[in-house]
Amino acid sequence: MTPHCTYRKTLGQRITALASVALCTALCVTVCLVVCTDAASAQNLENKSTGTVKNSGIIRFRSDTGKFKNEAPYTNITNSVIQFEGRNNAFEDLSGSSRGATALGRDTSWRVPGMVRYANPSSQIQNVQQRYYTHLEMADSAAKNIPDSVFVGGRYTIFLSGPRTYHGTFFYDGHDPQDIMQEKELSGTTNRYHNMTLLNGTKNVRSGYEVRMDGIFISDTMSPLYVEGDFTWGTNSYVHAPITVWVGGKQTTGSGITELHADVEVQDGLFTIADDGDTTIIFPTYQLRLVNDARAQLAMGRNSHLLVLGDYVNQYPVYTNATFDATSLVNYAGMQDPQIMQATAATNPYGNLRTANTVKNSNGDVYIASTLSVNDTNVVMMPHTLSMTLGDATYTNNAEVVGAFRRVLTGALTTAPYTYNNSETTALFVTVPQQLTMDVRPQTRPNDYDSTTDINRKITITNEGDWKATIRAGYKETDIPSTWAPTTAERLLKMYNAYPPPNESSIKLTPTVPPSYFRRPLAQSTGIAYVELYGIENKGADNLRLDTGNDLLLRASRDVLKAVASGRWSNPFTWDEAREPEPEDRVVIEGFTVHTGYVRANDNYAIREAYPDSMAKQVIIGSTPNSALLFGYESPGVWDNFSLVPDAAVTLISNRVASTFVQADVLDTSAADIDGGLIVYRNSNFLTPNLILKPGATVVNAGTLMVGTP
Repeated sequence: MTPHCTYRKTLGQRITALASVALCTALCVTVCLVVCTDAASAQNLENKSTGTVKNSGIIRFRSDTGKFKNEAPYTNITNSVIQFEGRNNAFEDLSGSSRGATALGRDTSWRVPGMVRYANPSSQIQNVQQRYYTHLEMADSAAKNIPDSVFVGGRYTIFLSGPRTYHGTFFYDGHDPQDIMQEKELSGTTNRYHNMTLLNGTKNVRSGYEVRMDGIFISDTMSPLYVEGDFTWGTNSYVHAPITVWVGGKQTTGSGITELHADVEVQDGLFTIADDGDTTIIFPTYQLRLVNDARAQLAMGRNSHLLVLGDYVNQYPVYTNATFDATSLVNYAGMQDPQIMQATAATNPYGNLRTANTVKNSNGDVYIASTLSVNDTNVVMMPHTLSMTLGDATYTNNAEVVGAFRRVLTGALTTAPYTYNNSETTALFVTVPQQLTMDVRPQTRPNDYDSTTDINRKITITNEGDWKATIRAGYKETDIPSTWAPTTAERLLKMYNAYPPPNESSIKLTPTVPPSYFRRPLAQSTGIAYVELYGIENKGADNLRLDTGNDLLLRASRDVLKAVASGRWSNPFTWDEAREPEPEDRVVIEGFTVHTGYVRANDNYAIREAYPDSMAKQVIIGSTPNSALLFGYESPGVWDNFSLVPDAAVTLISNRVASTFVQADVLDTSAADIDGGLIVYRNSNFLTPNLILKPGATVVNAGTLMVGTP
């Protein structure tokens, strides 16, 4: 046959300008009812309105500008393979428009049937046409320039093709299951998809395939994705249909934001949130789920961020299938109330953990390698434990961790406090243990609880290794019961070592002389008040020891106030509760010299007494050497009148028998202790309703000592 062969029936169809004998031969064999005309215009295949193309073989276009021009109905055309071998082959209508109503591939209803193959063995570049293809293949060594909006509804194959450069978005839009063809160049601009969109049906990345992208990934709600190979997204990703990672597959997010508007289930494989990428968001009602299998894995990379508005679920009970870089962040910010916070393994802790919006309930122990940020509402750990090392724990809106909060303290500093369950519960260590846990439960009965005097907050401390620290314990208004006695007050708060049942009891902690209590009441706080005490230890004398497993009880009763240092009556640090006695208090002075109304060198304290006319309801001066209560004045006639509460039941009892006589004509302003019992200096005036002196007890009066009530 020659290039000028004619079939018996033309039916208006012709082939013009055939490029070679070989091409004409192929067409004459494979295309029915075609006219092969002269070679003078050798470029195009034109199928007129009444023509029919039934190609069961290969139609080759050899010319750089050869076109398949069609005017016939779509049903008149069937195809096995159309092979474009030129640089700019295309599908058009007879007027030359690629968007014409009868141009093959102009939309989904005119999708090019069969296979379209771009194949050229030279070093030239073939420009792929933007079309809706059924099957598409890149073949031979020529480079391929793939434009925006190429749609493949069936198979996309690459067979010994030259380098491929993708522009815009490549669409897999078949209704039947489709395999995503691998493009696996790790860098550069060739042999990698740019943008990719999945439409209309199930898609697969087959085992052994590697798929790489530079740009945006999108799937519609009709396109579940099954990843058996290795699929890495480019920048932003928008997932609207379920993803299943299985058969050892690996799915990696891109450098931009990833929005998961559908479930992701890892059955056997790895879901990776990429290093240094933007946020991966699990949207409300959807899950990132690892099934109960060690091979179902999650890996969060360096500086990665997972925002959980839906749920992250790990069904493998030991949790070692999930790993988190120490710089990664998991942020539970869903509006579920409560939202479940996924437990982790001790060997595979979260990097940074953040919570916000609603209450978060843990489904197991939670381990954190770096920092914790609790915002808006509480994290509830009960009956589990939250464990972290030395990182910061921060809180907003008075949120708390309710339950056990453990610090692993290897390498801890002694220069700054470590925050525990809320912003005002801290430990500043002098001696650092291996671990210390505070189990804090608001509005929960502590050991040895008295509803008339105590904060209703259970703070249980356990430790591994010896420790000594300044402990600050926060509390809220809701922890103060309505049953407090009228004499109970926040300013009286003290810490007690409270033993559990069956033998509940408590011992007041006064570990230093003077004790270093600091208090911030609710009136001065923004929601969390505190009491703080320096020098608590896990061993030693009763007054400084908090036994492991006991509660740190906060009691605001009016207890017997004891002098623990020689100093002025008005100096808080003279007393074991680090506060000045009040009219309701009973006072014991045993082995110390307490002075009233003036400044001595032992503490140089110049603030006047707060209640000079009602100093206390009882004072006992002990029998130990240097037990003394001195009354002086600032200058004659100035700040020189003092009285216990003027009530007939109020008494001063003195037990001290002085070893030497004390001169009371002139104020003693030295720092020395004075062994004198009760001393009233000249020009000073003191009233006690009752005065009881034990046998031999000493009273030295050079001023005015009044006994009785008016």
